[in-house]
Amino acid sequence: MIKDWVCLGSSRTGIDLEVKKGLLAENHQIQAVVMNKKVSAYDLGVWELYVHEMDVEQAKIALAWD
Repeated sequence: MIKDWVCLGSSRTGIDLEVKKGLLAENHQIQAVVMNKKVSAYDLGVWELYVHEMDVEQAKIALAWD
């Protein structure tokens, strides 16, 4: 991943992470990125939610309340 970004969580489908990404952007003005780290041919791996390291604490608090 890009330097200075931190993984906040992972998921098998990624749908829940897209919702969290939207909540962070709309309600808290925190930029987040969802990355697909699956190997599609075998359905192995996960989706991951990343935020910049400067926003980690605020994002964790925001997601705990939303």
